[in-house]
Amino acid sequence: MSRRISREAAVKIIFQNTFTEARLFISKDEPDNEVTEKPDIDKMLEVYADSLTEDESDVLDKIFIKDVLQGVVENVKSIDEYIVKYSKDWTIDRMSKIDLAILRVAIFEILYKEDIPSSVSINEAVELAKKYSHADASSFINGILGSVYSESNT
Repeated sequence: MSRRISREAAVKIIFQNTFTEARLFISKDEPDNEVTEKPDIDKMLEVYADSLTEDESDVLDKIFIKDVLQGVVENVKSIDEYIVKYSKDWTIDRMSKIDLAILRVAIFEILYKEDIPSSVSINEAVELAKKYSHADASSFINGILGSVYSESNT
């Protein structure tokens, strides 16, 4: 079970769900917008796992993925506040959906996962951006995450 592969799966699940009607029940740029119902994390993971081969599914750490998904959903309001704060003139709606998914997972890990070094979360996010996003995404993501890390350690 690889955390790198599982982290990538969590990013993909969050990315996929930005296109569903539920949209993770995440408000756009309206931080005061309250959510009354949370998405079904188990269903999100099940739908993703069903799209994989048995060998691909076997290497996933489903407990880790579920923990990350749950953490992002429960803390998305504060996570998105960091994204808006440090993205310098970018709104959440203007950002690439994959960049947003990568940032949400990494910021959750930096702020709430004490068992994962922040440097690992940042490095993994940068690598995911290089793999799935545009040429400038890795430096954009690295800059935001560096600022989040600096603020969270003061």
